[in-house]
Amino acid sequence: MTYSKIAATAICAGISLFASLPLHAGAAAEVSSPQRNGALPGGGTYVVHRDATVGNAVVELWFRAPGAGYDSAAPGLSRLALTAVAASRPAPHDTSFAEAVRLAGGRLSINAYPDIVEVGASVPAASAAAIVRAMTRAYFRATIGADGFKSAQRDVALAAAEKHFSADRTVHDLLMTQLFTGGPAHYPPTPDSVASLGRLTLAQTQAFAQRAFREANAVLSIAGNAGPAAVAAAWHPAGAASGAPVSDPPFDSTPARDLGDAVAAAPIAGAGLAWLGPGIAKTRAATALDFVADYLFNADNGVVTAAADSIDPDSVVNGQFITLHEPGVLLVTISSQKQAGALRAETLAAVDRLRSPLDARAFAAARKAFEYHILSAVQTPVNAADNFGWFAVEGDAAYAPGDVSGTYVRDVESLDPRFVASVVRAYLAHPATVELTQSHSQEASQ
Repeated sequence: MTYSKIAATAICAGISLFASLPLHAGAAAEVSSPQRNGALPGGGTYVVHRDATVGNAVVELWFRAPGAGYDSAAPGLSRLALTAVAASRPAPHDTSFAEAVRLAGGRLSINAYPDIVEVGASVPAASAAAIVRAMTRAYFRATIGADGFKSAQRDVALAAAEKHFSADRTVHDLLMTQLFTGGPAHYPPTPDSVASLGRLTLAQTQAFAQRAFREANAVLSIAGNAGPAAVAAAWHPAGAASGAPVSDPPFDSTPARDLGDAVAAAPIAGAGLAWLGPGIAKTRAATALDFVADYLFNADNGVVTAAADSIDPDSVVNGQFITLHEPGVLLVTISSQKQAGALRAETLAAVDRLRSPLDARAFAAARKAFEYHILSAVQTPVNAADNFGWFAVEGDAAYAPGDVSGTYVRDVESLDPRFVASVVRAYLAHPATVELTQSHSQEASQ
């Protein structure tokens, strides 16, 4: 799956502004097919997944954009640029995109990941077309003003400071640094220090935004009560198609040859494990590791989740397979003051047991539960928009759970105990590990 809210893991920082709107499940009733895919006039693509039974729409723009810049020298640059554009007014008396969302009574979200970024808005359905217009105008022009830049610096600086007090996010960043020796995934999408953020200049951020946030590099993902008319409202810069008609290729990272162990001091104790997995082109193997993550770590009935409740009721264990272009990552983070080591050992033991095929009856029940979890998760407009956008920018739009093609569901239904066990043996042999030791002196100094 994705880094997204579906997995309920705060492993990459984002900002959310303004009041949230209620989201409800439902099926589109006003069109023969709830989904439409197509190309934007200036390059890039769009996907609309309509649900006319809800009162809101979610509009998102996704871009392939390396988090540390195109030269890997500026960790946090993509997030700073994405936030600065939202906060900037193109002209002194204009309205910024963030203000436009607030005036519509909506909710703005900004998320930066190692290789991609996303800006989204959940708004009343009647405002969908206007928000598409405002969003595309802001990002396809990518104008950053001095005030917007300062506002973005404050937001990202706050996120950098907060990250030190999250075992989950700290472990995630350390694991990714171990898994990859180079490329976007080697660097945290939110910088580790305010000092490093201060070295990023307005001119540098503006140049990055204009290169990354062009129409040809965009995926416009719309879900909820909005149809093709919302896509028609998109703003297109004159001459953009002739200047840059092609999307950037996926930004892959360089896997480490030897995965090691790391120990770090942090205000909160914790641990983590991560394995390199198949890329998005190997959809059946990737789906098998989605199944493994659900079987072990689902919040309601995961095998490791149940064990964690017995070992340390105050612990939090998150695990998910992150679908990337190449390679994917199965990543587990553990927050526990006293039992992080025991929980890590329990996780390794549970993974090791899956090297042998599950009993047929137990597997069938687990696969049915997994399919239910996946399809339930993508019923809300925000989760649907997240998934369609994520899988499109990672390289296979049709593989998104909930896509009208049914590709993902077919892969789920094709899984069998022997195949899943073979995938576990092939990919989940030697993990990278992280141990966080609690440092009271560091906590006091923050």
